[in-house]
Amino acid sequence: MKQHHRNVANTLALIAGVIATPAALAQDPDARWYRVELLVFSHEGSAAATSEAWDPRPPLDYPETFRFLRHPDREQANLEAWPGAESDISELGIQTITVPEPPSGDDEPEDRLAAEDIPAAGDVVDPNDAIAEEEEAIPLRPTPWIARPAGEREFRGKAAYLQRTGRYQPLFHETWLQPMASEADNIPIVIDRSGDQQSWPELQGSVRLYLSRYLHIETNLWLNTGGSYIPGSWAMAPPPLGPASLIVIEPVLEEDESPVTAYSSSLFNDPAGLEQDPPDANEPRGPVSPWRHAVALTEKRRMRSEEVHYLDHPMLGMVVKLTPLSEEELEALAVAEQVADQGT
Repeated sequence: MKQHHRNVANTLALIAGVIATPAALAQDPDARWYRVELLVFSHEGSAAATSEAWDPRPPLDYPETFRFLRHPDREQANLEAWPGAESDISELGIQTITVPEPPSGDDEPEDRLAAEDIPAAGDVVDPNDAIAEEEEAIPLRPTPWIARPAGEREFRGKAAYLQRTGRYQPLFHETWLQPMASEADNIPIVIDRSGDQQSWPELQGSVRLYLSRYLHIETNLWLNTGGSYIPGSWAMAPPPLGPASLIVIEPVLEEDESPVTAYSSSLFNDPAGLEQDPPDANEPRGPVSPWRHAVALTEKRRMRSEEVHYLDHPMLGMVVKLTPLSEEELEALAVAEQVADQGT
């Protein structure tokens, strides 16, 4: 047996090579860090939907470069669904799970070191010295772009109130930490998992936060709707599904010509790098969107730190706040993260 995932790995390596800023930005001692909280909600009811004449075919697309917020609980659940597999999380929050080949019985145990692998006495380095040098060179920082616990959300009371009124429906609510860079270096965050689920949620798209003299937020979001405000039975073409945040690579039998399973691999046109037979005309050609129309929220807004900003829209609303983090706060958050990791 062998794994047909060379092209997948090569493509991921190419992406990582092109987008090398996230790790460097996170370790930049001069980078300005912020706590971000973002709440997106929809306006319920026909009045909002009929308040404007909407573009029947709005331009909807995901950015060419992107990242995801990481959710450690979700990543662990993904890994547990594939016992014995290995998990790798890229700098961009994409999880790749590689399922190992079953043992063939011909493999010899590798329990002896080759002579060239044994360091000479003069080559031995005290690990404590290496760690000390690294700690001096790299400032203590928490891991960025990880969803924080729900208890840290300042807007949780507001979100609960919006839902209780029956006039609004929260669709996305997260808080995270991130260093802020220029418009070119801070890449958009895809906020939905449609590429993993292979289905269309109500809210799709991406947001980007960056620093260019002032703080800015740039939205590329759309709300999928049932189109009750559109007469007749006309429906627009389904919006694109998002890129994948989860890729599963499984081994296949050598004599099996079917491609490797690459779950949720909409990141690539041919995720496994293999030719596939054309679909049977009598077979379903993929997921079917339950929505008739989509309304876009595309906006670029200048922001001030520590202020709550509200982006209004007839069918969507957004509340966002950026809170600067001091050096002391960053170190405290990093230490708390290390303690939590040691306790797990």
